[in-house]
Order: sequence, then structure tokens, then C-alpha cells
Amino acid sequence: MNIFSLAGKNLARHRIRTILTMLGVGIAAATLFSILSFEVGYDQALKEEIEGSGIHLFVSTEGCPLEAASLILHGGEIPKFLTMERFRQVKSAEGVKEAAGFLIFSLTSPEGDKVDLFYGITDEALKLKPNWKVQGTWFRDENSIILGSEVAKVEKREVGDKIYIETLDLDFEVVGILEQTYGQDDGFYFLPLETAQKLFKKENKLTAVGVQLADLFQLQSVKDRLETLPDVYVVTAEQINQEIMRFIGGSKALMYSMLLIALALSTLGVLNTVLMATLERQQEFGYMRCIGAGKKDLIILILVETAAVCLIGWAIGVVGGFVFSSFAENWIRQFLAYVPAGHLLRPNTQVVSTSLALTMALGLMAAIYPAFKASRVSPVEAIRND
Repeated sequence: MNIFSLAGKNLARHRIRTILTMLGVGIAAATLFSILSFEVGYDQALKEEIEGSGIHLFVSTEGCPLEAASLILHGGEIPKFLTMERFRQVKSAEGVKEAAGFLIFSLTSPEGDKVDLFYGITDEALKLKPNWKVQGTWFRDENSIILGSEVAKVEKREVGDKIYIETLDLDFEVVGILEQTYGQDDGFYFLPLETAQKLFKKENKLTAVGVQLADLFQLQSVKDRLETLPDVYVVTAEQINQEIMRFIGGSKALMYSMLLIALALSTLGVLNTVLMATLERQQEFGYMRCIGAGKKDLIILILVETAAVCLIGWAIGVVGGFVFSSFAENWIRQFLAYVPAGHLLRPNTQVVSTSLALTMALGLMAAIYPAFKASRVSPVEAIRND
């Protein structure tokens, strides 16, 4: 008796049921594949963005600058700011190659239905953010403005257009549009630092300072040196990385919950299909016992059929994961508090092998009970209805 040939014929007899089960496994496998790819890709993309940003240290007053930015993004205002004098001290500190000051601010519309986010920056920002690509030019004067990609899309503005900002009650000339970064920068209005300080009545004040070092091996010594300045709090890019990972922990938990639901439903679907097929074939199994098939043969037959369904379903899921990776990436981005600019889904050999192993393991676990039920069929079943 050829087990594999017989398994293929049995699956072909109920094509619709078999195909639907494969698609169910495929959906679960695609979800598993995408989330495992995200687990690898997000960490790599975040590391690349922070390393490629050129910012090695962040200097603020109290607490982490990421927390300060988060407070502002929710319509709040940080209690203390850095002074320009402190900025000059940071910039001239030994071991500092470049430094750029930032002023982040938000204003709510009179109706309360819109929050505009503003980012005051200087020319040095381009040196610390080499990933930025600006369509158009840099600031020409105090009436110039650069729009984040999302702002430009919402406001329907292009380079050279005039834009009226209601929360400021002022007109600006759009001299540049920041290409999409897939991060919070896409939602900002960028102004010259001095203009922002004047408009928000924060003359000589900064939210934070980004620092680039001349020698990364001197990072700790430069950090210690800067922390001797009064009212200064310094964090490394690695600490920012860890803070971001903590922020998205809840989003990851949500995605893994969805994954567990998909895997559970897929496992129950396989169990239901195999069990139904087993109950329908009681007489057939009885005949097989009459012609010499043992209990072990029936168990292997059921497991081979299930393995074939899971393997093909997994292949469908992985191919679908590759084909629809851009859609899945855009969907995942909606759940994240911070999104690096690089690709978030980066499958590798380990992701593929892990998804295969887990899909097959769950499928075969679901087939164990039906397989043993089939093995207990008596030869009497073959003649009961004759």
C-alpha cells in the first residue's frame, strides 16, 4: 500500500474542503511569517536609523527628550527648556564634532479639532539627519517653511505655494517638502529656529540638542563631561533605542495576540477537517484493516494527509506574505508609536524555517486525536453496512 498516493487521492476526493483548510492554514502562516519578519526587521530598521542619523547623544533638561517630544505631541508643554548659552557650551565641549538645537512645539486650533506640530531647526540639522531628503530648497528667510510629507499631502501644497497656518494666523512660502520618512517628522511644519523661538515666545530656548561625536570610542567620557553642566540630562542613541522599544511593547503585544488567535483558529480548522474526514471514512478504514492495514498504517495515513495540507497551506501563506508585504507593512505601521524609515518586514532563513516548523507542529498536533480514532476502527466496520 502506497501511503502517499492514497493520501493524495483522499484529499482530492473533497477538493473544496481541502482547499478551504489550506487557505485557513495559509492565512495563519502569512500572519506568523509577517510578524516574525517584523520582529527582525523593526529592530534592524531602528538601529540603522539611529546609527545613520548621525546623532550619538541627546541633551535636554529633565528626563528623556523622547518623553518631552511625546508630551508635546499630545498637546502639552515641557516645564523647562535648554538655553542657547547651554547649547553653545554643549557645542564647544571637547569631543563634540557637531551639535544642532531643536525647538518642538504644538498649537491647537480654536475649535480644538486640530493640532499643528512645529519643529524649529537650523542648518546643522541636515548634518545630523543625512536620511532627510528635501524637495525644493532650504530656508530662505523667516517667512520660509518646509512641510513634512503628510502635512504637504493633507494641505495639498507643493514647493512654491503659499500656505496659511490658522493656529499662527500667518502666511508662509513653502520652499521645501520633506520626503516621506515613515516617522513623526512627516507630520511637522519645519521653521527656522529663530523664527520658531520668536513665534512661540521662547527666545533663546531649546527643547533638546542633538550631538554628533568626533570619536564614538569617547562616547562615555563626552557624556560624563556634558552631564557636569547645570540642569542638563544626557542620553545615548542606544538608550533612545531602548526607550522606543519600550514604547511599542504594547503594540507588539497586540500583534502577537492577533497571531495567537489566527494560529488557534487555524489549528481548530485543521482539527475539524481531519476529524470530519475520519468519521466519514470509518467503513473505508474497516476495509483497510481487513486487507492487512495495521493501526500504525492508519495513523501514518492521517498524519501524512494533514502534513500535506499544512505544507501547502504554509507555502501559500509565505508566498502571500512576500507578495503582500508592502500592504502588511503599511498596516503594521498604523499600530506603532514610532516607525523607523527602513523596511519593517525583513524575512530571513530563520523566519522561514520557524514559520514552517510551527505551522507543521500545530497541524500535526491537531491531527493526533483523529489519527488515533482512525486506528481504533474495527474490521467489523467494513461489513456492518453490507
